[in-house]
Amino acid sequence: MSLTGTPLLLLTALATVAAATATATGWHRGRRTRLLLRTAALLLTQALALTCVGLAVNRSQHFYTSWDDLLHTSAAAAHANPDRPGRLDRWLTHHGDTGPTTLDWRPPRWRTWHLTTDPTVVVPAGYPHHPTWRYPALVVLDQDPGTRTTPPVDGAVLVLIHPGAHTSVDTLTTTLPEDLQRDLRVTGHTWALVATGHHRLARAVAAAAPTRYRALALTGPATDPPGPTPTVSHTTAPDLTAALRWAAAQTPLPGPAPPTPPSAGPR
Repeated sequence: MSLTGTPLLLLTALATVAAATATATGWHRGRRTRLLLRTAALLLTQALALTCVGLAVNRSQHFYTSWDDLLHTSAAAAHANPDRPGRLDRWLTHHGDTGPTTLDWRPPRWRTWHLTTDPTVVVPAGYPHHPTWRYPALVVLDQDPGTRTTPPVDGAVLVLIHPGAHTSVDTLTTTLPEDLQRDLRVTGHTWALVATGHHRLARAVAAAAPTRYRALALTGPATDPPGPTPTVSHTTAPDLTAALRWAAAQTPLPGPAPPTPPSAGPR
């Protein structure tokens, strides 16, 4: 039974209701053992209720995508490489589509990013079938909170976020990349940034992390004051589809290369 599946959640919820009902109906029974039975019944009901809540939260946030993740049955592999990326790989293997897979992405720290809505991730087709590959990432800063989908991009992981007034440059250069590298097998460098708004923020991010974001595509009307001209490859595109197509062309193809930045020195 899947750890994130509906059957386990429903079974735990029914067990919680049954335990609470049994506790209520048997509250005044057993004079000699009443205290012991009441204590045991309450503890069991509370444990089941907490388990039910935990399963619901895990199903929503994908903290543990399988029993192996929860029970650490792969302790030897985890010890050998505790920072192994791809926390969502098992979930994608069992629940992903044959084509691109779109999912709400809620890493533990995402609420501190001050976005206007949940971030969305689009994983390219074939991702589960290449477990040794690393993929470049395209991060889209969208100004319309109603946008929930974007055109898929072959060979790249696409992240759609809606920055708020307090979304910081550090979030996009450090926190988000760290969480994305943990959850999916993305490279640590040579990403692209696409902005349909928030142009000043996008320019600041590209300027602060030119190794991470090697390309910047802007589209849509400029609603904020212009920032400094980015030193990375950049363009202005007529629409989001054209911007994504250009940005994808600036990133390398996925492959088994390790996610380490390329050397800045001469060959």
